[in-house]
Amino acid sequence: MINISIPKLIKNEWRYESGKPYANAKILSHDIHPEGLDVDRIRFFEVGSLIPNSNVGHIISVLQGSGQLYLAGNNKQPLHLVAGVHLYLPPGLESVLDADSGTELLRVSCTSASQARGKQLLLRDEMFLAACATAPQSLRWILTPQYLSRRIFLHHDPILLSKSGNPVSWFRTTMFDVAGLPKNEDGESVFKMSYNSRTEFNVCYDVKGTTRVRMAQHPYKGTKQLWSQWFPLDGDSTYHLNEAAGGAEEECRFDEVTQTQQFLRNKHEVYIHNGHVTLFCLFDPASTGIERHRPGEYSDYEPLSQVLGTKLYESYKREIVRYDEMADRLSLAKAMGKLSTFQGTSIWKLYLQGRDAQVCIETELAKTLTMEGNQRERILADWMQPAVIDERSFA
Repeated sequence: MINISIPKLIKNEWRYESGKPYANAKILSHDIHPEGLDVDRIRFFEVGSLIPNSNVGHIISVLQGSGQLYLAGNNKQPLHLVAGVHLYLPPGLESVLDADSGTELLRVSCTSASQARGKQLLLRDEMFLAACATAPQSLRWILTPQYLSRRIFLHHDPILLSKSGNPVSWFRTTMFDVAGLPKNEDGESVFKMSYNSRTEFNVCYDVKGTTRVRMAQHPYKGTKQLWSQWFPLDGDSTYHLNEAAGGAEEECRFDEVTQTQQFLRNKHEVYIHNGHVTLFCLFDPASTGIERHRPGEYSDYEPLSQVLGTKLYESYKREIVRYDEMADRLSLAKAMGKLSTFQGTSIWKLYLQGRDAQVCIETELAKTLTMEGNQRERILADWMQPAVIDERSFA
């Protein structure tokens, strides 16, 4: 059961240790927060090294800067890391990450090897995640009128488990300016969510404009909802939707329509004016990848019980497996400086096919938004995939 005194807004406290080339901000702790994981940000103020604890598993994402990852027992050249590259390091894999000055990392670590679901290294570059798409749907790079969700690790990806034994997922998301979105009861356009089936922490690092978040106060109501104060967000903020299943803050009601018990928690609103919020978020339990938010509603990612085993999800998994292979192989090749050797191969053709499909999906979305007349297409313009590939990324 979660302790309701755990704050929902966390501000980074950067700490410097003598002899270390980086500052560290500890955000979440495995023995306090409901996911049972440690989360920290690492900011290099000079060239230096980070040696992850090889006894446990880690997710590491590069927020900015660059570095080299050296793997023990690997005589090959190191893996080159840049912003937009994400790692899963399993227990037993000894590594050293040499970072350039100005590099910043975000790390999620388990505290026991039993929480490490994955046994193999995973390296994913967003260049290839953005090309995981078929003609009808995007598989990992989800652009909507409200946000861009880069789904790095999903339910089927073997990475970490929460302390409750659930697989967790790892997204990098940008929420856009709310202009033109449906209004709340106070007459403000906002991004509305209510994660009734999972917890989620949101580590903000790229924040522009006037941005803030507020949490609904219990009891939840359809109208005349009471709210917390608005909490301003910046690049050193983490807002944590930490009302866990079975916790003191979870509400339970009987739904007369579905004739089932309905659980309510983590209802919140985000306001963004003249800017955006980019963050990393971890869901416990993991999202599957087929869920959708619905503008204007306090939307949730559906409970796993309503997704796993369905025909839609089974079809999705069959489709995504070949794109996962493409993204993983090409991401590793790029990190090794060997991406050009794949040009002309079947896996490269799948990359181009997926990229073209993603561009078409986004183009159709922009056309639809233009017809709606709320000018959301202007806000999305900066976040759409370019129609032409930058060949410099092949190096």
